[in-house]
Amino acid sequence: MDEIQKVKKGDMLWVKLKNASYDYGYGEVINFWFDEKINDNIFEFHCLVNGGLRMGLSKNIIDKPTARMISKMHDEQAGIKSVLKIKN
Repeated sequence: MDEIQKVKKGDMLWVKLKNASYDYGYGEVINFWFDEKINDNIFEFHCLVNGGLRMGLSKNIIDKPTARMISKMHDEQAGIKSVLKIKN
């Protein structure tokens, strides 16, 4: 088995997700712990792609995001900014 990737609070990570609008997410880790049952680190992060608080596993961390993934994250952030401008 591969070495378990170290995750720490404040890390900005790309991660594979299930049951989200997009099958990946990007955000800052706010909490993490090691689960002995699955022998992996679990972490919580605020997703900048799908929105909301999400959970991920260190085995699902994406080291090199594709251009499509980065573009989608920028599109989502631009949409959020435009909504905030209208609201103010």
